[in-house]
Amino acid sequence: MVSRRTLITIILMMLTIFFLFQFTQVIKVRNNQYDTNEYAKENILVAREKFVANTHCEQIIFLGKETGSAYKTVEEWCNYSKRFLKVYSNPTELSKENAAKAHLILIDSKTLDVGNYSDYLEELAASKTTMVFLNLPDVKKIKDYAALQSMLGITEIRKKYMDLEGIQVFEGFLLGGEAAYMPQNEAEKKYNDFEKTIPWYITGNGTQTYAVAMMSDASVVANDYPRIIWRNNYEGTYIYAVANDFINQDTGLGFLSAIDYSANDYVLYPVVNAQNMVISDYPVVSIENDARIKEIYSMDSQNLSRDIFWPEYVSISTRYNIKLTCFLNTGYETENINEPSDKLMEFYLQQLKEIDGEMGRSLDIDDFKGFKEKMKYDANVLEKDSDYHYSASYAYKLNDEITNAIENNESSLHRIHTVVSTRDKNAELLSYLNNSVTFQGITNVADEYSYRNELKQRCMLTSIGYSTTLIDMHKVLFPEEVEDEWQYFSKDVASNINTYWAKNREFDYTAVSESDTRVREFLNLKYTYEREDNVITVRTEKTDESYFVLRTHGEKISEATNAHVECIEEDAYLIHVYGFESKIYLDDSDEIFKYDGLL
Repeated sequence: MVSRRTLITIILMMLTIFFLFQFTQVIKVRNNQYDTNEYAKENILVAREKFVANTHCEQIIFLGKETGSAYKTVEEWCNYSKRFLKVYSNPTELSKENAAKAHLILIDSKTLDVGNYSDYLEELAASKTTMVFLNLPDVKKIKDYAALQSMLGITEIRKKYMDLEGIQVFEGFLLGGEAAYMPQNEAEKKYNDFEKTIPWYITGNGTQTYAVAMMSDASVVANDYPRIIWRNNYEGTYIYAVANDFINQDTGLGFLSAIDYSANDYVLYPVVNAQNMVISDYPVVSIENDARIKEIYSMDSQNLSRDIFWPEYVSISTRYNIKLTCFLNTGYETENINEPSDKLMEFYLQQLKEIDGEMGRSLDIDDFKGFKEKMKYDANVLEKDSDYHYSASYAYKLNDEITNAIENNESSLHRIHTVVSTRDKNAELLSYLNNSVTFQGITNVADEYSYRNELKQRCMLTSIGYSTTLIDMHKVLFPEEVEDEWQYFSKDVASNINTYWAKNREFDYTAVSESDTRVREFLNLKYTYEREDNVITVRTEKTDESYFVLRTHGEKISEATNAHVECIEEDAYLIHVYGFESKIYLDDSDEIFKYDGLL
């Protein structure tokens, strides 16, 4: 039996604990300045200061026409790497003297008849400038022109076409190590969205292979796998060949950067250093699709968003240390249902602040009388009782209404600094939409996995250190198929985030407004570097901070001034440069010999 004194002691202890918990919660709420966006900056870099390469920059030669998809990829890669691109639709117009001065000569076999120019291409090879066949002509043309076979190092054509079952990219080429994409069972074959067929080329001595087509035929040894990307040492000149459609909008940037690295003693190039996880049309602060949502989940969309969806996203954020950016839509059916809940908006702002996230605006409309009217309505709702700066925005697709409103500086969008969306096939992944608003392209959709998507993620990180993965909650709120419902959707998202993010931790996880600052620094950056003995001196202009990747072949960084260095993997470093001049000191490799190819 408990005595009166003991009972009173227990009660006092319980009251003390209760008070302490309540007191800490009050302090936590008071100190949570949820109505401020710490990532949004008022003083931003603008498009007028964007760097444009000129003839004094490192030069890339492109042989082919500007109408092809390969050219668009090369142009974007040159813009990001701050190089001057010179195009020749007729290779004979390129003098051997200018060829010798170029950093790379890139050849588009889809828009250039390389067979007819094969003799002149052989002469250009004497310039000792690395040449890259961005794609190959058809097998018949390679058979007919011995000079092409010799330059490419092809010794045998076993098949004109064969099924492409899988792809292996060897270690030391793309960042992130070896990558193998091969279905292990019948169910996984749906993930293989590479080209269906490929020629079967065998290369000879003096060649080095970076990627092959994998085969399930156990009778074929690995050394005989069809080559996809390889290098031939042709009379002292490196000749690269890409036998698959990899120099495209999805993967071309990464493979060009990897080829550049493998052809040189070292490479230093700028990167964004930002990985974003964005959630569109979320959180839900108004009643949406009420009848359908209640039919599926037996609750309305507001309670579903807060009690079911939000705990899962908090778990993802903390598990992977991701800064979520949520793009709130005030309501597709605002006029027909009800006003957005101020209490819910305050709740989510507080919650996002606690997990270092950010709230942005959705620019999408559906059941509303017009885009301009919806944007004015949103601005009134969001700015009514809060000073929170909604500087990031999302659009399912950039249309003329949105781009015109941004270009004309519509008052309802005046605080927006960046737009996240799916890029058009002719647009760049990162750009300025007007003088003050940037565009950040989506690189992956979280619930859609394929081999090409995973390879794309790796290529984007290799080339520019940037990715944006979208979780599209519009699918869940307005489900068209059973697979769009949360119980299925969330499983796909969790699985794919583990694939895309857990394996790619080389670069920072950022909120969109945070990455917006880095995108501006990346686009505006002007830099030069030089090497004397084991010291690389980097000089930058137009930005106070910048990020670079340095890749070497065995050399290690021993010291750096005005820079922070982080080892990404063996022979690859992420360098954060402060100020306008930095020095990077290298040590010689302890290895006597390093072989960087498997075959």
